[in-house]
Amino acid sequence: MNHRQRIASTIVATISAAALTLGAASTAFANDTPSPAEQTAAVVEKATGTTDIAPAPAPGTTIPQRSTGDAKATTATGDDVSIALPGTNNVTGTKAGKNTTVYPGAAKATDLAVQPTADGGIRALAVLKNATAPREQRYDISLPNGAHLMKLDNGAVAAIAKNGTFLGGFTTPWAKDATGKPVPTSYRIDGNTLVQTVQIADSTAFPVVADPKWLDDAAKGTAMGLATGCVSGAVAGGGAGCIPGAVAGGLGGAVAGVIGGLFD
Repeated sequence: MNHRQRIASTIVATISAAALTLGAASTAFANDTPSPAEQTAAVVEKATGTTDIAPAPAPGTTIPQRSTGDAKATTATGDDVSIALPGTNNVTGTKAGKNTTVYPGAAKATDLAVQPTADGGIRALAVLKNATAPREQRYDISLPNGAHLMKLDNGAVAAIAKNGTFLGGFTTPWAKDATGKPVPTSYRIDGNTLVQTVQIADSTAFPVVADPKWLDDAAKGTAMGLATGCVSGAVAGGGAGCIPGAVAGGLGGAVAGVIGGLFD
């Protein structure tokens, strides 16, 4: 190899090495960029914390593979309950963060997510990405035959069986903006649809995370020595309230407060 050939060979080798280094750096940079699912999971877990996220769903609890599927859980009586996510787009769920399944872009300017919780419950979350996101999220609830939803004084929603048995319910709603500031939110009931409304203000920092959480509360009820059941008069009177049967005689009409306390 003559002198010119050696110089040319050295230049080519140097350029090739530089290209490989640049390519490796670009790949490393790309790998360091969080995916949309990872970004949403980080937003959600900042709002919920991670201490009560379960490593796996409780027996009888399932997380849907797609945003058009239903989250499934059990009731205090062992029956099934299904929670349809309010997604309008058919998005595949991606597990990210500690154990949050995320459905990016499942609705207009809205990501959805589901978490299993350490108390055996399941948490569905809506992430409102900007001011164009819907202010209402509608969760269609499939309950055992004849069961109905009942709103409590503390904003929680209980599920009551046809015979008056307490099945479980949705804990008092909450929502937080990007700074962690609480955002006013509430439930209303439309048949067996749970509707969560979030009140956005000009000062609200997006994204906003809102959370309906289902809990059958069997473990908590057992620890308190309470049997499931209802005050028949309260049920017959149009669902004014319901309490565990073990304390029904002593508390009479103070039914909504007792069940409400279980969901604080």
